[in-house]
Amino acid sequence: SVSWNSVHNPTAVNAPFYAIVTTYSDSAWSTPIDTGSIALSTSGQIQVGLTVSETLTFCTGTSITGQNCGTIAGSVVNLGEGSTTAAATGTSVFAASTNAATGYSVAVSGATLTSGSNTIDAMTGGGASSVGSKQFGFNMAPANNAPVVGAAVSGSGTGAAVANYGTNNNFRFNSGDIIASAAGSTNANTFTVSYIANIDGITPAGAYNTVLTYTATANF
Repeated sequence: SVSWNSVHNPTAVNAPFYAIVTTYSDSAWSTPIDTGSIALSTSGQIQVGLTVSETLTFCTGTSITGQNCGTIAGSVVNLGEGSTTAAATGTSVFAASTNAATGYSVAVSGATLTSGSNTIDAMTGGGASSVGSKQFGFNMAPANNAPVVGAAVSGSGTGAAVANYGTNNNFRFNSGDIIASAAGSTNANTFTVSYIANIDGITPAGAYNTVLTYTATANF
């Protein structure tokens, strides 16, 4: 091995410099065997940065492709015509995700179905669909069969419906209720909201409507 001192690379950025290397047959370095040159450069470093902001992504509608909020569409759920022999049904969807360590909560607010001064009773205590009784409620359960409506939560996230709104064939509606949540940061989930409406034989005729607002907030 051979070592020597007092040799330094240039300090300027992106400056080329060169070295010539020669091998010798003797320790006196008097008889060269081979020689060659090397080109070098003090190239500058490239710093790459990425900023990830805190995010809470949420969207509502009546249709969506996967969990892509860019495809959300629709705002009207048509339950059809009320009947004393079968529940009227319909669905909407919402999707949510967040990188917040404490997760999110989704709440609903609004009134029950109303036509003038006439109303369909909200299922404030929750329960099964009862054909022939005035009822309005919903859930996000995966496999309702009485009536058949809805779909399971989809997506790779950890969001889930709360117990009162996630049980098959148990429908409920209380304005202000938290209906779904995630306990930590989560990829997106798409929830299907399954609505039911029943009437009794003396329910006054009319067009019954309501406007529901779904709100997602980060947990603290």
